[in-house]
Amino acid sequence: MMNNCNLLKNKRLLFFLCVVIPLLSGTMLQAQDSTSHRFTTLKLEVRADFDVIGEWRGVKTSDVSALPPQPHDTAFYGLNGKYFNLCLGGEFGKGFSYYFRQRIIANPGASSLFDNTDFLYLQYRFKERWSVRMGKEALAIGGFEYDAPPIDVFYYTSFWGNVYCFQLAGHLSYTDKEGKNKLILQVANSPYVHYAGTGSEWKQGLLGYSLMWYGTFPHFQTIYSVNFFERKRGKFVNYISLGNKLQFGWWSWYVDFQNRAFRFDRHFFDNFTVATRMDFKIKSVNLFMKAGYDQNMIDEVCIHDLSVEPMDPMMLPGYGKLFYGLGIEYRPVKCPSVRLHAFVNRSLLFPKYDGMETCGTLNGNIGITWNIDFLRYFKHLQEKKQQQ
Repeated sequence: MMNNCNLLKNKRLLFFLCVVIPLLSGTMLQAQDSTSHRFTTLKLEVRADFDVIGEWRGVKTSDVSALPPQPHDTAFYGLNGKYFNLCLGGEFGKGFSYYFRQRIIANPGASSLFDNTDFLYLQYRFKERWSVRMGKEALAIGGFEYDAPPIDVFYYTSFWGNVYCFQLAGHLSYTDKEGKNKLILQVANSPYVHYAGTGSEWKQGLLGYSLMWYGTFPHFQTIYSVNFFERKRGKFVNYISLGNKLQFGWWSWYVDFQNRAFRFDRHFFDNFTVATRMDFKIKSVNLFMKAGYDQNMIDEVCIHDLSVEPMDPMMLPGYGKLFYGLGIEYRPVKCPSVRLHAFVNRSLLFPKYDGMETCGTLNGNIGITWNIDFLRYFKHLQEKKQQQ
């Protein structure tokens, strides 16, 4: 029965790719005036990696500097398909636009129908610099690591790996006349709804309130936010997220800092995340170095009583996590839709108290990403036809 269902899904996908997309592309190419439908995004994103990972654990000490070299307890390797996304976006009417991104995977969502849908929203620009948006989108949290598409994030902080960032939301945005500043006010489901129960998370009624600022200046960009996310009814985890990026020609560097606390006058530097990355682009090759650190020292009660649920599950209570690594990306000039990558990174999870377990990993990875941009392909065919 399961094989038949999968076969039916594959046939439907094949029908969509072979029949529906060409029809849609014809509509896109024929649309000329501003009131008719026009596609702006129509593509598939695919990424597959080969990982070699070694793990070790068992040292129980809080003195990281005194750790002797440890043999790997386990090691494993293999090929893994990590992303398969369908992206669809467009404009219609006057001021209306939409965007849809779906992770095409076989497993159903654990919580709701929209679990595997990252974006599905309708946006209306009612004035030149004002717009409103409703639907499923990313929570308005600052930082450049968080803001990057997941398919482009190779290794990451604990916060990035644990936050349920795609939620049903509504937001109001304003962009100044020069386009240098953009403000977003968002009301959404809290990311903690996924830690509140099983099967009926949205019924918990946990909401989040966010104010975010995008700044774009010569050689300098910002993504700042202040967020209030309900952990329980009437109890909030408050974020201050500061993303800063320098850009000078062929190199760039960002530094993100995020503090998470129950009150803004307490817990600074007790529960936080820091991430930084430098990129050096030389023609078709991009070299990068990335490092980060997380810690959670505000859930001490969970360390001594495992039955107590942590208030902030974005990072393991009582631990710090350090990671660092470097990598390379390459896009062939004749086929920029394909990206080859390789990286190596190490992570260390260590306790802040004696008597707790330390563990670490060393990961080597190579992979390929394919961005199948149908609109670019159809445009190329049309230009080729006109030349004939």
